[in-house]
Amino acid sequence: MRAPFQNHSPTSCEAARLIAPHLSRMEVEILNLITEAQAAGGDGLTDDELIIAFGSQSARPRRIFLVACGKVVDSGITRKTRAGRKAVVWRLA
Repeated sequence: MRAPFQNHSPTSCEAARLIAPHLSRMEVEILNLITEAQAAGGDGLTDDELIIAFGSQSARPRRIFLVACGKVVDSGITRKTRAGRKAVVWRLA
């Protein structure tokens, strides 16, 4: 697995190559899920949506790590969770 990147951007490709050794397989998968959601025209994913797509509660700690690394940011948008509560939508930095 590798970190997601924009094929048309040499700097994006280089950044993905440089960050890859520092990411676990799970972190790369979380980045890929957010990338796919955005590529499909979405704003990103909430933690609840990440947990569903990833299939594990461990998605949230991995997302928190990615925020700390500056790879994922708050989109400024919220969406309701399965429980009906507002949740931050996370997007790529």
